Amino acid sequence: MNIEHLRSFSLVVKLGSITKAAKQLHVSQPALSLQIQELEKTFNSTLLNRTNKGVSPTPIGDLVYNYAQKVLQLTETLNKEISSLQNLESQEITVGASEAVGEFALPCSVYIFKERFPNHEINVAICDTKCVIERVMEGTLPMGIVEGIINQDLLKSIKEEGLALKKIGNDKLVVTAPYNSQWKTKESVSFDELKKYNMILQPKTSGVMMTLDSILKYFGYSTDELKCILKLSSISAIISSVTSEHGISILPRMAIRKELRHRTLKAINITDMDLVHPIHIIYNPNKIQNNLGETFFKFLCSPERGFC
Repeated sequence: MNIEHLRSFSLVVKLGSITKAAKQLHVSQPALSLQIQELEKTFNSTLLNRTNKGVSPTPIGDLVYNYAQKVLQLTETLNKEISSLQNLESQEITVGASEAVGEFALPCSVYIFKERFPNHEINVAICDTKCVIERVMEGTLPMGIVEGIINQDLLKSIKEEGLALKKIGNDKLVVTAPYNSQWKTKESVSFDELKKYNMILQPKTSGVMMTLDSILKYFGYSTDELKCILKLSSISAIISSVTSEHGISILPRMAIRKELRHRTLKAINITDMDLVHPIHIIYNPNKIQNNLGETFFKFLCSPERGFC
């Protein structure tokens, strides 16, 4: 679909005349008629009623006209934002990210963004979910991408600080075990059975433990019931330990994609529990109003963000 054809069609509908629109667009009437015909082929529909008195949109033409106004407005806004960024000197922004997102999802987003805007720098500060939230609250970071279910007390604090929270996706937590004879054919495990195994877990301030704690409480369990033999803040360190068969863990699926593909780890569900692991952006609306901050925020909220 050609944007210029939509623009021409919109003007024809607005003026009610192909002749008048052609004159205003500085093109010949046959050339404009050909554009309309191409648009009609695209939608496989007649878009204009043609009479001696001029033209008017058909019902489908009216629908196309209404959507065309939205498309043209979005195109204009996009071009303005791109032009604004391209005409600025190099800008730099530092955003926070909790570990799983920062190490295993966000790098691809930053790469894609840098391809579009090579003169601008996106720095990522990685720490656990609670740490990222606190740094945005303190004002040392304008925004942070965090994982995990955020409890009501923390949500209240976020709102009291004048910050906003926007959900941008979901991951899933899975029991992570070595791909060996004990685990490779296992697809699920009950929580009561899980309590028997040595677990390598993250600190309670991590997004993973926030999600796990919230969901287990809903089912009448507690993370304290798990047999934790080791606490590691680094997901990479946990992956290494589980691969070496020192214990099992519970991790976001996005963090172990490579290991699942190479069959060094096995992902196992907890019976009757769907461990949905949400991903949010926490941000200060007043601190992302510069061109780079606002553009990167919108990019992260879009399907084009390209998490790894």
